[in-house]
Amino acid sequence: MTALVPLLLAGCGAPHMKTIQDAKSALIGQDAAVLTSCLGEPFAVRAHPAIPGRIEQYSSAQARGPDGRLQAMPRPDLAAQARACVFDITVQDDRIRAVDSDNRAGWGFGGIAACSAVVRRCAGS
Repeated sequence: MTALVPLLLAGCGAPHMKTIQDAKSALIGQDAAVLTSCLGEPFAVRAHPAIPGRIEQYSSAQARGPDGRLQAMPRPDLAAQARACVFDITVQDDRIRAVDSDNRAGWGFGGIAACSAVVRRCAGS
């Protein structure tokens, strides 16, 4: 029975992982304006250190508006942010060039679901 636990957890996480991968693939190359409609507002924007462009950060710890999209304010508290799923989206010339994710809570126990919930609207399905 103990050997089945990892298999069951992997099976539960597979649809969420697919949503994340689909969203990442769908976003690359898109006009950056799509981020507002499928994600909402970033909680942080900073200059990219290596290219002319910016990195927009979106987090599962952000508040959501009535439409379910992320809001920049109020800022996520530090404790929630330490366990959040954070997406760094690189924008150059108003195009999405890269999408990276950091699931700070780990992939089990709902962490993967929190990640997929952030980008679900961007998956194109």
